[in-house]
Amino acid sequence: MIREVLHHITHHLDEEISLEKLARLSGYSPFHLHRMLKDELNEPIGNYIKRQRVGTAAYLLALTRVPVSEIKFLVGYNNNSAFSRAFKDIMSCSPKAYRENNQFKNSIAALEGYLSLKAKTVVLSHPQALLFPSLGNYFSPDTYKVWKEVKEYLQVSGLKEDDFEYYGILYGCQTVNPGSNRYDAAILAKPSVTLPKNKFFQSQLSGGKFVSYTFCCPFEEMKNSCLLIGKHLSEQSGFQHRDDVSYFKYHSLPDGRSLDNLLIDWLLPVQ
Repeated sequence: MIREVLHHITHHLDEEISLEKLARLSGYSPFHLHRMLKDELNEPIGNYIKRQRVGTAAYLLALTRVPVSEIKFLVGYNNNSAFSRAFKDIMSCSPKAYRENNQFKNSIAALEGYLSLKAKTVVLSHPQALLFPSLGNYFSPDTYKVWKEVKEYLQVSGLKEDDFEYYGILYGCQTVNPGSNRYDAAILAKPSVTLPKNKFFQSQLSGGKFVSYTFCCPFEEMKNSCLLIGKHLSEQSGFQHRDDVSYFKYHSLPDGRSLDNLLIDWLLPVQ
């Protein structure tokens, strides 16, 4: 039971985590659960949650390029002052100073990463995209070399990386079919940008209703993250999966070589 409660905390840092909610999950009264957790953790549950939020924020600050303004939401803080104050209490420096100090990268590299099991509904209206097709195993780094082609295309065409969104299109389920599956790299123009015309690459993406989960981890941990997400979708989300492609929406352009610690929204098709 304690393990399940701690698992819930770890994967719901971007949500409000109250003792009352944890008590409902565990089946114990708030008073009894608080006493059990304090005995197990040797600290009040509120302190533990705060350390988990700040520790995860430190991982994202040290090993990703995700803006501080976005990281605070990923770990459950709605304003800069509350986030900065909590971070300083634990780390004795500001989030900005922590990111700028490169020595922290080695001390935090062993962490497994970030995973939010907060299922968010997303609707895609069949957007237009430029596709760069490839084949491979989604858990093999070789599959993602296609993003090098994307980067070269943008450079040759004189296009700015920040003007586009980047999606990986997954056509199969790697756990069901462990062989090579189709994987397309896709670029979508942001609202204020016109998608370049290219008769060889342009395509309309599959749309509809999706559930989005966010994760960030070393590449070798990606399979475990995907398995946890799949389990949550089928057993706890309340959504019914439908047959269609799914998408890895990257928060920045992957370079195809350094695949560790990319912040990804996994969009899974649902009824």
